[in-house]
Amino acid sequence: MKKVIQFLDRYIEEYLLIIMTTLLVITLFMQVVMRNLLDFTFPWTEELARYLFIWSVFIGVSYAVKKNKHIKIDSLSLLFRKNGKFIIGTISNLFFLAFSVLVVYYGVNTVFDITRLTPGLKISYGWVYASTLVGFILTAIRLLQNQWVIIMKWRNNEEVDV
Repeated sequence: MKKVIQFLDRYIEEYLLIIMTTLLVITLFMQVVMRNLLDFTFPWTEELARYLFIWSVFIGVSYAVKKNKHIKIDSLSLLFRKNGKFIIGTISNLFFLAFSVLVVYYGVNTVFDITRLTPGLKISYGWVYASTLVGFILTAIRLLQNQWVIIMKWRNNEEVDV
Protein backbone atom coordinates (compact mmCIF):
# COMPACT_ATOMS: atom_id res chain seq x y z
CA MET A 1 0.00 0.00 0.00
CA LYS A 2 2.87 2.35 0.82
CA LYS A 3 4.37 1.87 -2.67
CA VAL A 4 1.03 2.66 -4.30
CA ILE A 5 0.71 5.89 -2.33
CA GLN A 6 4.30 6.86 -3.17
CA PHE A 7 3.67 6.11 -6.85
CA LEU A 8 0.50 8.23 -6.87
CA ASP A 9 2.26 11.03 -5.01
CA ARG A 10 5.06 11.05 -7.54
CA TYR A 11 3.18 10.53 -10.81
CA ILE A 12 -0.60 11.12 -10.51
CA GLU A 13 -0.69 14.50 -12.26
CA GLU A 14 1.75 13.47 -14.98
CA TYR A 15 -0.18 10.34 -15.92
CA LEU A 16 -3.54 12.09 -15.80
CA LEU A 17 -2.23 14.88 -18.03
CA ILE A 18 -0.68 12.42 -20.48
CA ILE A 19 -3.88 10.38 -20.70
CA MET A 20 -6.12 13.42 -21.10
CA THR A 21 -3.89 15.07 -23.70
CA THR A 22 -3.64 11.84 -25.68
CA LEU A 23 -7.42 11.41 -25.64
CA LEU A 24 -7.85 15.07 -26.61
CA VAL A 25 -5.54 14.74 -29.62
CA ILE A 26 -7.12 11.45 -30.74
CA THR A 27 -10.62 12.90 -30.42
CA LEU A 28 -9.79 16.04 -32.38
CA PHE A 29 -7.89 14.09 -35.03
CA MET A 30 -10.81 11.70 -35.45
CA GLN A 31 -13.23 14.61 -35.76
CA VAL A 32 -11.12 16.36 -38.41
CA VAL A 33 -10.65 13.17 -40.44
CA MET A 34 -14.34 12.27 -40.28
CA ARG A 35 -15.44 15.78 -41.23
CA ASN A 36 -13.01 16.25 -44.13
CA LEU A 37 -12.86 12.76 -45.60
CA LEU A 38 -16.27 11.27 -44.91
CA ASP A 39 -18.33 14.45 -44.56
CA PHE A 40 -19.67 13.13 -41.27
CA THR A 41 -19.25 14.41 -37.72
CA PHE A 42 -19.83 12.81 -34.37
CA PRO A 43 -21.95 15.02 -32.12
CA TRP A 44 -19.91 14.28 -29.00
CA THR A 45 -16.28 14.81 -30.09
CA GLU A 46 -16.16 18.60 -29.73
CA GLU A 47 -17.77 18.35 -26.32
CA LEU A 48 -15.39 15.62 -25.13
CA ALA A 49 -12.39 17.63 -26.32
CA ARG A 50 -13.63 20.70 -24.43
CA TYR A 51 -14.14 18.77 -21.21
CA LEU A 52 -10.77 17.03 -21.48
CA PHE A 53 -9.15 20.43 -21.91
CA ILE A 54 -10.96 21.79 -18.84
CA TRP A 55 -9.82 18.81 -16.77
CA SER A 56 -6.26 19.24 -18.06
CA VAL A 57 -6.19 22.87 -16.97
CA PHE A 58 -7.19 22.12 -13.38
CA ILE A 59 -4.92 19.10 -13.05
CA GLY A 60 -2.20 21.30 -14.56
CA VAL A 61 -2.61 23.79 -11.71
CA SER A 62 -1.75 21.04 -9.26
CA TYR A 63 1.18 19.90 -11.40
CA ALA A 64 2.56 23.45 -11.54
CA VAL A 65 2.37 23.75 -7.75
CA LYS A 66 4.01 20.34 -7.36
CA LYS A 67 6.94 21.45 -9.55
CA ASN A 68 6.93 24.91 -7.92
CA LYS A 69 6.43 26.47 -11.36
CA HIS A 70 3.12 28.21 -10.76
CA ILE A 71 2.74 31.90 -11.51
CA LYS A 72 4.32 34.03 -8.83
CA ILE A 73 6.20 37.26 -8.41
CA ASP A 74 9.59 36.59 -6.92
CA SER A 75 11.04 40.11 -6.94
CA LEU A 76 10.09 40.67 -3.28
CA SER A 77 11.69 37.43 -2.17
CA LEU A 78 14.96 38.42 -3.88
CA LEU A 79 15.36 41.20 -1.32
CA PHE A 80 15.43 38.83 1.63
CA ARG A 81 17.55 36.02 2.92
CA LYS A 82 16.58 32.86 4.81
CA ASN A 83 14.03 34.14 7.35
CA GLY A 84 12.43 36.63 4.95
CA LYS A 85 12.05 34.01 2.22
CA PHE A 86 10.58 31.59 4.74
CA ILE A 87 7.98 34.15 5.83
CA ILE A 88 7.11 35.19 2.27
CA GLY A 89 6.85 31.55 1.13
CA THR A 90 4.69 30.62 4.09
CA ILE A 91 2.33 33.57 3.62
CA SER A 92 2.08 32.85 -0.11
CA ASN A 93 1.29 29.18 0.51
CA LEU A 94 -1.28 30.03 3.18
CA PHE A 95 -3.14 32.44 0.92
CA PHE A 96 -3.10 29.98 -1.98
CA LEU A 97 -4.19 27.18 0.38
CA ALA A 98 -7.07 29.30 1.69
CA PHE A 99 -8.14 30.00 -1.88
CA SER A 100 -7.93 26.29 -2.73
CA VAL A 101 -10.01 25.33 0.29
CA LEU A 102 -12.67 27.89 -0.67
CA VAL A 103 -12.79 26.58 -4.23
CA VAL A 104 -13.15 23.02 -2.92
CA TYR A 105 -15.85 24.03 -0.43
CA TYR A 106 -17.98 25.79 -3.03
CA GLY A 107 -17.07 23.20 -5.66
CA VAL A 108 -18.56 20.36 -3.59
CA ASN A 109 -21.87 22.19 -3.38
CA THR A 110 -21.84 22.93 -7.09
CA VAL A 111 -20.90 19.42 -8.22
CA PHE A 112 -23.55 17.65 -6.19
CA ASP A 113 -26.34 20.15 -6.93
CA ILE A 114 -26.14 19.87 -10.72
CA THR A 115 -28.67 17.57 -12.36
CA ARG A 116 -28.52 18.67 -16.02
CA LEU A 117 -26.95 16.48 -18.69
CA THR A 118 -24.52 17.56 -21.38
CA PRO A 119 -26.10 17.62 -24.84
CA GLY A 120 -23.58 15.46 -26.72
CA LEU A 121 -22.25 12.95 -24.19
CA LYS A 122 -25.36 12.77 -22.02
CA ILE A 123 -23.33 12.86 -18.80
CA SER A 124 -23.99 15.06 -15.80
CA TYR A 125 -22.46 18.51 -15.86
CA GLY A 126 -21.29 17.58 -12.38
CA TRP A 127 -18.49 15.57 -13.99
CA VAL A 128 -17.32 18.66 -15.81
CA TYR A 129 -17.42 20.82 -12.68
CA ALA A 130 -15.68 18.08 -10.70
CA SER A 131 -12.50 19.04 -12.55
CA THR A 132 -12.27 22.14 -10.37
CA LEU A 133 -12.86 20.10 -7.26
CA VAL A 134 -10.27 17.42 -8.06
CA GLY A 135 -7.72 19.94 -9.33
CA PHE A 136 -7.88 22.09 -6.23
CA ILE A 137 -7.89 19.15 -3.83
CA LEU A 138 -4.65 18.03 -5.45
CA THR A 139 -3.41 21.63 -5.36
CA ALA A 140 -4.10 21.88 -1.62
CA ILE A 141 -2.18 18.64 -1.03
CA ARG A 142 0.75 19.93 -3.10
CA LEU A 143 0.72 23.25 -1.24
CA LEU A 144 0.93 21.43 2.09
CA GLN A 145 3.82 19.34 0.77
CA ASN A 146 5.52 22.47 -0.54
CA GLN A 147 5.13 24.17 2.84
CA TRP A 148 6.61 21.12 4.57
CA VAL A 149 9.68 21.36 2.30
CA ILE A 150 10.02 25.08 3.07
CA ILE A 151 9.84 24.40 6.82
CA MET A 152 12.41 21.59 6.62
CA LYS A 153 14.84 23.70 4.58
CA TRP A 154 14.42 26.62 6.96
CA ARG A 155 15.06 24.40 10.01
CA ASN A 156 18.18 22.93 8.38
CA ASN A 157 19.52 26.39 7.51
CA GLU A 158 19.26 25.70 3.77
CA GLU A 159 18.28 28.21 1.11
CA VAL A 160 14.48 28.38 0.82
CA ASP A 161 13.13 28.37 -2.76
CA VAL A 162 10.21 30.78 -2.98
